[in-house]
Amino acid sequence: MNANELADELEACFTKADWSVLEAATMLRQQQAEIKVLKKKIQNMALDLLTAHAQADDNWVELQQLKKAQKK
Repeated sequence: MNANELADELEACFTKADWSVLEAATMLRQQQAEIKVLKKKIQNMALDLLTAHAQADDNWVELQQLKKAQKK
């Protein structure tokens, strides 16, 4: 069960008069949305790091090949 499903369950159990529960349900939904955004940011950062690392590896290999070619 995720935060949105839990928020729905809380709302179903209590009346509109119980504002603290409604506020908790709203907060859970906001946190779920924030988590989704943060997960996407982390995924993008990881992809950027992996891409940079791969490019650095490619540059290293090319540099070594150039050094070998210069020695010949």
